[in-house]
Amino acid sequence: MNEIQAVKTAKIEEVKKNSKKGFTLVELVVVIAILAVLAAIAIPVVASTIKSSQISSAQSNAQTIETAIKEAKAATAAGDDSIFVNSTNGHKASKNDLTVADVLGAKKITSAAAQKYTIDGTDYNCVYDATDEKVYFAAADKKSTIGKDSNDISSHSVIALTTTAQDGKISVVTTDLKNLKVTQQAGD
Repeated sequence: MNEIQAVKTAKIEEVKKNSKKGFTLVELVVVIAILAVLAAIAIPVVASTIKSSQISSAQSNAQTIETAIKEAKAATAAGDDSIFVNSTNGHKASKNDLTVADVLGAKKITSAAAQKYTIDGTDYNCVYDATDEKVYFAAADKKSTIGKDSNDISSHSVIALTTTAQDGKISVVTTDLKNLKVTQQAGD
């Protein structure tokens, strides 16, 4: 009798094993539906977060570059060569022959200016707005910028701080710092 009972138990165990080989079609469809809902919620949130971080990064880089340019102008006015000296080309603040590349190199922020941001399909590159004496990342048409309340600077005196080669590499221009002049506005 024990043998019969053992055989029955073994058969029951075998049936239990064979009956749970995989997932049913309904179970798979439910899991896929749940994943689709989660993806529909997560993708816009992630995209918004990426855009926000790019804007913050561009604003921070622009502020850093602007501060470096203002420091270099002050050093040039004071004839102070303690920071802004380029041993390769002999440019220095006291000679008033510093270039934008010299300034960014001295402050080790060349990569900040050479950064290109693509937001909502528009490319933004580093520019100096001589009218406002500010640095922005602006679109090619200068009608949209990152970090400026009224985005259109197309009517301003704008100097590109970077150039893009045919191979897509971005480099800092060698514009003389003295060319980044203050422009007098009406009422000044």
